Amino acid sequence: MIFINEWLPNPVGADATGEWVELFNSGQSISLNGWALKTGNGKKIFLKNYHIDAGGYLVLKRSETKLTLRNNGETIFLYDDKGVLVDQSGFLGSAPEGKSFSRITGANPQSKVQHFVFAEPTPGALNAISGQLALISSNYPFGAPLNRNLTGLELTGLTLGAALLLSVFSLILFKRNEMLSNLFFGRDEEIR
Repeated sequence: MIFINEWLPNPVGADATGEWVELFNSGQSISLNGWALKTGNGKKIFLKNYHIDAGGYLVLKRSETKLTLRNNGETIFLYDDKGVLVDQSGFLGSAPEGKSFSRITGANPQSKVQHFVFAEPTPGALNAISGQLALISSNYPFGAPLNRNLTGLELTGLTLGAALLLSVFSLILFKRNEMLSNLFFGRDEEIR
């Protein structure tokens, strides 16, 4: 199986000479004639005269493919020679300069949920994720929402909590301000 293994959207220096996409072949040796890469902005390039051996990597440089990668909120798609979507990878937010978006070692490429993390680039080699625990905590499972939906009970609890907090704040404000206290609680002057 061919899949997107790693890509560098925001290299140190010029994007035109530093961007690349790395594919990995976990199956048998294959020709990529007719395969295509497409970016989130709709630009699509067809691969010609590329071959990947079994267990091999193919690094496609921007200078060769003319495929431009955005530094903010980018997704790339890989299609086979029949036009079937084979793999995709994407991130939200800004890509850190000089870090590649790398598949986490051990992630199953056949799973619908893919895990990627920004890490040190390793073009043409096994991704070096181990030992980078701070980065692994920021992995993005592709297609999973970053914020989950609240249940009805959680939403009710949040609403009641906000109402209680607002009520207590208002009461304290009115009690401390004499004019507001007179207006809302009807105290004109204290009788001694």
